[in-house]
Amino acid sequence: MKKNASRLQTIAGIALASLALAGCGADDSVPAQGAGSDYPAKPVTVLMPYAAGGPSDLTARSIAACLGASLGAAFVVENKPGGSGAVAMQELAGSKPDGQTLALGTTGTLIMTPLVNSLGYSLADVEPIGVMADNPTLIVVGADSPYGDAAELFEAARADPGAITMGVPGATSPAAIELQRLKNEYGVEVTAVPASGNAEMTTNLLGGHVDALFINDHPDVQARIADESFLPFAATTPERLDWLPQIPTLAELGFPQLVNATSIYGLFGPKGLPETVVSTLERELETCLGDPEVVTQIGENFVPKEFIGAEELGANFAQIQKLYEPILSQ
Repeated sequence: MKKNASRLQTIAGIALASLALAGCGADDSVPAQGAGSDYPAKPVTVLMPYAAGGPSDLTARSIAACLGASLGAAFVVENKPGGSGAVAMQELAGSKPDGQTLALGTTGTLIMTPLVNSLGYSLADVEPIGVMADNPTLIVVGADSPYGDAAELFEAARADPGAITMGVPGATSPAAIELQRLKNEYGVEVTAVPASGNAEMTTNLLGGHVDALFINDHPDVQARIADESFLPFAATTPERLDWLPQIPTLAELGFPQLVNATSIYGLFGPKGLPETVVSTLERELETCLGDPEVVTQIGENFVPKEFIGAEELGANFAQIQKLYEPILSQ
């Protein structure tokens, strides 16, 4: 397994130091009949579990266009939001493992959603291919916020439990679960307000419907920070972000375990995807993430510095599931 110092590995290592790695890569796949070197022989569908316009959608479309150009067949992104990602993930899990149906998957859609709902799929029903992007999450407020910094925001939350409202990208997103852990482990209660993605969250904050956002960092978020319509208060990473060095981490603010809200956008297929298809897609994905145009579209801060392939992606998601299973099974 390739070693690297990406944020993904750092986060998994800090949160799960006591857990053994549990890989769920493609090594055990049984090649499917007809999946040969001519893959893909026809257009490939890439399922998107979120609405159009957000960072995950942009990531999927950038990668799909690149894969289509390099492999000589269209990779068509289909937005299928709903059920906190369950609509798209159930379709992926139930599709034929021939490489013609893929999806953008996250820990929210593949771990949290099936753990808190009775669904027809789980992490065991998909095959990891590689990481497309790794977006940390920020706590931001609007320009007219009465709170001057994160300490004031959390002080208000302690003084009046549940009164502070914080937008999150879905009820079973990593951000939403981390807010539950904020209450369970640190006694600080805020009210999570789920939204369909960054666009709706932004509207809610600018319209005064929530006090703050727990939002995935993205070029659009950076643009709002630059024009000061968003004021960043904290990052969810183990260490301060290179591009926002003035912003403290939640760990620095007294919440050392809250480092798992980063959104990892992985490329997945259904379980049983032929090893030849996995290796082809893994190789081409790595090539695409080295393309300057793709990096610019996704945002250079959000493309892992070293490529994270099927084995590492599978191991990371298995670790996160071990962390959240006892929390979400209560």
